[in-house]
Amino acid sequence: MTKKKEIVKAVNYEDSNKKLRLTDDGLDFEFDPSTENIKKAYQNMSGVNDQLASSTLIGRASDSVANIAGKEIKAINFTMALLEDIAPQDALEGMLATQMVACHNMAMEMTKRAMHTQQSPEVTSQCVTRATKLMNTFSSQVSTLQKYRNKGQQTIQVQHVTVNDGGQAVVGNIKEREG
Repeated sequence: MTKKKEIVKAVNYEDSNKKLRLTDDGLDFEFDPSTENIKKAYQNMSGVNDQLASSTLIGRASDSVANIAGKEIKAINFTMALLEDIAPQDALEGMLATQMVACHNMAMEMTKRAMHTQQSPEVTSQCVTRATKLMNTFSSQVSTLQKYRNKGQQTIQVQHVTVNDGGQAVVGNIKEREG
């Protein structure tokens, strides 16, 4: 083990790049591989405290990556990187994040299939239609995640306001009083 690798592995999970990756030799950590830190890494990817549930969610999302022989490790690492960036905060967000990754992967696969030059126009059209539906579903999932994270509250920002002489402007939250 190199000195650099030893220094990286001594870092706590919170102070690291928080990356957990699969290699041919097993799991590779960019943090101290204590049980607590590994649990935090899985929770960061899935939003779930239970390691079995986390592994299942990550595995399901990884299964959605087009399976090319010998590329399973890349598929899992690709999935883990996306889930780390989405950073689900609870089980519901974890399940939604898993669906989002799977939906995106299927949309990209349909797009790739539509681009094959030996396809008939009918098959190409079917692939484009499926990709479009999947992309619309993905967009809806992103909106759902945003609404869930914002607790359903919408924010409206006014970028420019002009108040003429004699006019009045009110800044802040305005609520009508009953009665």
